[in-house]
Amino acid sequence: MARIFGHARKSTLALRQRKRFLIQQLTIPEDLLRASVVERFSTCGKSQCHCHHGGAKHGPFYYLTQCLAVGKMNKFLLKGAEQQQAARQGAEHFRALQEQLEELSQINAELLRRQERLLP
Repeated sequence: MARIFGHARKSTLALRQRKRFLIQQLTIPEDLLRASVVERFSTCGKSQCHCHHGGAKHGPFYYLTQCLAVGKMNKFLLKGAEQQQAARQGAEHFRALQEQLEELSQINAELLRRQERLLP
């Protein structure tokens, strides 16, 4: 769900200044990941294990998940702490970039609503 930035109350000059600032700040990190890091606990295949008899489940296990297309998921186990941290950081970089792009899009929509030009 996109965040609403509330640019309708700002002046056109303020919108253009914010737009210029956002464009100057846009960078694409090399570790960008459109994915989520998921924590899971599970039961094992041993019927006598404590995880089957009300005991604590095994885990946590961390997975990187990506939705590639309708019904097509990519998911794999993140085995080490370094790999887990890299995945979290790449996913956070994607979310930050997505938020910047969303704000830029909302500014452009507001400028169009005011019948203003999008390009200088």
